[in-house]
Amino acid sequence: MIKKTLALLALAVVTTTAQAGTSAPAPSGKGVIAPIIEPDQISYNNFSLAYLFNSGNVGGNNFDAHGVGAALEYSPVNNLYLALGGSWSSLDSFPGSNDIWTGNAGVGGYIPLTSNIHFVTEVGASYIDVSATNAWGVYVTPHIRAKFGNFETHLGATYNSNDLALDEWTGFLRLLYEVAPNVDLFATGTLGLSGNNGIDDLYGVQAGVRYKF
Repeated sequence: MIKKTLALLALAVVTTTAQAGTSAPAPSGKGVIAPIIEPDQISYNNFSLAYLFNSGNVGGNNFDAHGVGAALEYSPVNNLYLALGGSWSSLDSFPGSNDIWTGNAGVGGYIPLTSNIHFVTEVGASYIDVSATNAWGVYVTPHIRAKFGNFETHLGATYNSNDLALDEWTGFLRLLYEVAPNVDLFATGTLGLSGNNGIDDLYGVQAGVRYKF
């Protein structure tokens, strides 16, 4: 039931935003008005690199994971964007260390609630490989994005059906600060919400840089 509801929600948002992104033809005339870039415009064309840290507990035993991740967003039309991402982490746990590789590819849609606050939903495919054991799944990420001057924030949750995911449901909060016209520094906090695979007290931290184009 949850998976069907999430699928319908993602389909509704993507369909609605696709219709919203269809603009009427520009009026005929001698001059062409250049697009106005708003100071609080939210970016959907960007590339980011980040350091990743995750920590949790399995059966009373703590584990940590350190790694790096990259993500790309590209918006070919208004209200829709494409998303690609990947990461590598080294998991220090028992009985030894494991390498975790992840990848995702999806499509997102956003509905402006105000000029600088958007409701966003992203849906796509999720791939995870842990010590040569791999699996595919589906992810859905409903969230809110808001921008106020140089500050931007993303708040929401991710559902991941992949059996190898550290958690089925993960809440997240990302804070970004624009240090140059096309460059943001950001920090993200994540919290496991469902105790997937017997993992408790799961949380994560990310820190990185985002280039907007």
